[in-house]
Amino acid sequence: MIVTEYELRANWHKNKEKLIILPPGSVITPSARDFIRSKGIDVQIEGNGLQDLHKTTFSTAAQSLSRGHQSKTEAFQTRQGTLTQAQTTKVTNTGAKASGTTNSTATIAPTTTAATPGGGKPEHMTHLRPGVLVTKTHPVIAYRGQLDLFQCELAEVQCVFHQAGEAKLIEHLDEISALCRQLMVSEVKQEPFQWTSLLGFTSDELRERSHHPKKYYGIDHSPLSYTHGPIVAKLHQLRAKSREVELYANRAFTDDNGTCSRTDLIQALNRLSSTFYILACEVRSRTTKEGQQEGQNYCLNKDQTQCQNCVPVGTSNRHIHLSQPDLEALFGQHYALTVQKDLSQPGQFAAVETVTLIGPKGRLEKVRVLGPVRKSTQVEISVTDCFKLGVKPVIRDSGQHEGTPGLRIEGPAGRVELTSGVMVASRHIHLHTQDAQEWSLKDGDRVCVKVESPRPITYEDVLIRVSDQYHKELHLDLDEANAALIESTSQGILMGV
Repeated sequence: MIVTEYELRANWHKNKEKLIILPPGSVITPSARDFIRSKGIDVQIEGNGLQDLHKTTFSTAAQSLSRGHQSKTEAFQTRQGTLTQAQTTKVTNTGAKASGTTNSTATIAPTTTAATPGGGKPEHMTHLRPGVLVTKTHPVIAYRGQLDLFQCELAEVQCVFHQAGEAKLIEHLDEISALCRQLMVSEVKQEPFQWTSLLGFTSDELRERSHHPKKYYGIDHSPLSYTHGPIVAKLHQLRAKSREVELYANRAFTDDNGTCSRTDLIQALNRLSSTFYILACEVRSRTTKEGQQEGQNYCLNKDQTQCQNCVPVGTSNRHIHLSQPDLEALFGQHYALTVQKDLSQPGQFAAVETVTLIGPKGRLEKVRVLGPVRKSTQVEISVTDCFKLGVKPVIRDSGQHEGTPGLRIEGPAGRVELTSGVMVASRHIHLHTQDAQEWSLKDGDRVCVKVESPRPITYEDVLIRVSDQYHKELHLDLDEANAALIESTSQGILMGV
């Protein structure tokens, strides 16, 4: 067993014994020996005499003192018979505390124990460093085990990412694995751990980005959700594991007074948590409408393989595009729209301004205006909206107003009587010129798209719109999206491409 200063203090202050008895094979830590000397306490091994405190392992009679302590003890035992509890204490193994759960820097004791046949080390102990034996429950050994387990989980997640075609993320995890290996080497060799950057970011930059994901990735802080997809879930799993490793490191290298002997290791582990969080934000930024403009889209089939013919799905709620004359009629002369947020298509934005649509049977208030202004005013609503307003639902491609109904539009400065331009927009896909070339499609083509969702559905007659200004995305109106239970991670698969 290992005897620590913490245990001795806790027991000694109860009775202030002058003699303690230890079982054979016991190891007294350096700080415990100092305490014993300072209090004038004698140490005896069961069945042997008093011991030399300069020794580190007590298991044989040969380790007894030769300066008269043995005769002193024999005389004491002859005179007293047996020692009373008020005068002696017998130290036994007390579980976690006896195995050294206090600060590792104060409980490491070198030993060359011969408690097992042939001189081998006891099975319940292991080498902390060459010549230093500790129990396997020692906090530094526990920390090393958690760091090993963490690297196993990194490799496991890399296998998942390989199936998903996430080559860049695999490279990132390779770099993190290398950092973890260096953490282990640095601790075992008792060398300072030095690092300048991870994934191209300094320590301060990692912290800054993890605290402000909206600024850097267009993503707000939000609770983890299954709708973020399996890749994000795996990154958060690694983040949680890195925090657990950091906790074990704190237990191993921080004493009861809060003094940490390896702040270099603790800081690096803390930044790992930040790293996984910003990686998760990067993935979300390229799989949601908020970040598609700068990200790279991806999707996974049910078998977790990358889909080469997939497009993200965007849900289009009711909105209106205004011409400049109609904008001024509704909001005032020389009025300009105010940008509320950018949309997924470059140059397009949702404006702060809203209007009211009035039909024969009803009205819809706070209908969002989208910018910039167009040549002709166009109202895009769902079939459900048409029924509420009392107008005939007519499906049209954008810009084709012939045969479409009209209605009244009211704004804060006036109203407009629209004679045509109210439509249920055709489902369509925006494709960048390069994407269209890869898929052998051209502007005006029609395709079938299967949407993977909790309620899968296949859409036919989907219009292809191609431009070097477009960003790849399937647009459905609210009725169509609700029918398929579209989620933020839902993907459309082009059939026959």
